[in-house]
Amino acid sequence: MELLNLKILNKGRSFKVKTGFTCDLLSVVMANASKDSVWITVQRHLNTVAVATLRGIGAIVISHGFVPDEEVIDRAKKERIWILTTEEPSFEVSGKLYRLLRNETNS
Repeated sequence: MELLNLKILNKGRSFKVKTGFTCDLLSVVMANASKDSVWITVQRHLNTVAVATLRGIGAIVISHGFVPDEEVIDRAKKERIWILTTEEPSFEVSGKLYRLLRNETNS
């Protein structure tokens, strides 16, 4: 988490991160995000947790300093989905995650 400069708001289930998905359009995430991925977005409402649950996404990273309401965190607890925040833009978080995953697979 330190390498990505993330603050944990909710600890979810244990999972191995396979990939990331950066998108703010819920319908695109519903159609394309992979199971056990990290979803990077500025969206921070209840529907993000619903979409993550539907797709089997393990973690939602909310970028640009946005913070979800307590209701969203409570739903994520029930669904065992990680909720993390960062001040950084989605582009930078995506790049850092990509480098981490790439280095892991090349080791």
